[in-house]
Amino acid sequence: MINRILDNGISVNNTDSLNRKIRVSNLIALLIAVVMIAYTPMYIYFEQPVGVIINSLFFLSALITFFLIHQKKYVTSFVFHVCCGFLYFIITTLVYGTKVNLHFFMLVLCMISIVVFNSQKVIRIFLALAIISFFSLVIWSHFYEPFLQIPKQTKALEILLGNVNLLLLFLICSLFLLFLKVQMIKSHNRIVEQKNLIEEKNRDLTDSIRYAQRIQNAMLPSKSSIETIFPGHFLFFKPKDIVSGDFYWVFENDDYQFIAVGDCTGHGVPGSLMSVLGINLLIEIVENKQILHPDLILNELRNGILLAFDKDGKSTEYKDGMDIAIARINRKTKTYSFAAANNTMYHFSVDGLQERKADRQPVGFSHNLEPFTQQDFSYETGDTLVLFTDGFADQFGGPKNKKFRYKSFQELLLEYQNDKLDNVLDKTFHSWKRDLEQVDDVCVFGIRL
Repeated sequence: MINRILDNGISVNNTDSLNRKIRVSNLIALLIAVVMIAYTPMYIYFEQPVGVIINSLFFLSALITFFLIHQKKYVTSFVFHVCCGFLYFIITTLVYGTKVNLHFFMLVLCMISIVVFNSQKVIRIFLALAIISFFSLVIWSHFYEPFLQIPKQTKALEILLGNVNLLLLFLICSLFLLFLKVQMIKSHNRIVEQKNLIEEKNRDLTDSIRYAQRIQNAMLPSKSSIETIFPGHFLFFKPKDIVSGDFYWVFENDDYQFIAVGDCTGHGVPGSLMSVLGINLLIEIVENKQILHPDLILNELRNGILLAFDKDGKSTEYKDGMDIAIARINRKTKTYSFAAANNTMYHFSVDGLQERKADRQPVGFSHNLEPFTQQDFSYETGDTLVLFTDGFADQFGGPKNKKFRYKSFQELLLEYQNDKLDNVLDKTFHSWKRDLEQVDDVCVFGIRL
């Protein structure tokens, strides 16, 4: 029965915090109703009709509080509840004087205000009202007599009320604190349960993503295949969230060697799905269809992505796609052909660094679709080509928490081009990032020509 009363107005749609406040308000209203019923026979016995009337009105306020909470008018019920408490203790103190100790119940009203209200402004108002009311009643009692003069033969009532009220105040405060402790323990247990549930789901999700990582890694070229095609290469590949929206791809036939680095829309699982789609399309285009010109490869790659996302031919706008750079190397003629969507490429030679510009359009939906262009260059033995995504240059860090930027990236590659660059890039990236979050997937792939 008591639990049903305390659960009055409780809803699964409410937050745990609100439901705790509702239970506190129901508990106080229940205590008021019980105490008012218990006090009334005593007032009747000592022939105190004023006390009966005041108690009846306060008992009625408790019933109104239950009704307002049941109607889900929570804030109204809280304000009404506390205001009725102030009126009751002020009036009863004025009627019977401070010797009955009812003005000390302002302490309970302070506790209730702190628990049931979120607004610091409202809490301060009620705390100030409690302090002002308390000291005003104490000061008033020194200069004025109570409105109701208790006859000498019933002075026992005054003494009895004073002692009972102090005991009742102690019991109410103790019960109130015990109730809050129980609620806190329940809340803590719920938090622990939810934490365990979240951790379990997170483990399941992480396990699934790690399995997806295995699948993505199986799609990426193996270290041995890269080493066979491009001896002396370097690769710094660091996904942001286990799986990556960045990818790399290599291929070799009798005439050419191919290298590509792509940056798909997004990162994590969505990006990794796009990267798998990109790798599959490159395999289909170059290895199966034998389309060998970089510009035509990108055109066909774009057609494949558009078809994958627009199977019904409704030409729906979407932002899914990728930035990618692809190079085709001819070892016999010491030339290479290059085509790219947004991603540039660096060519390091004895003359320094040359930047190979990309077409300013993605491989994917665009309002102005144009054929990709191919650029042809020669090289000397010992030159280096570096393909990369924007993750390294865009990483925040350093002493001022700023981006690494492309100029610093170029200087780093120039300074350490004769060293084992994958280790240099790894150390530089981590020392720059420090404890900051990695902002994007990172892929830097260099080959020695």
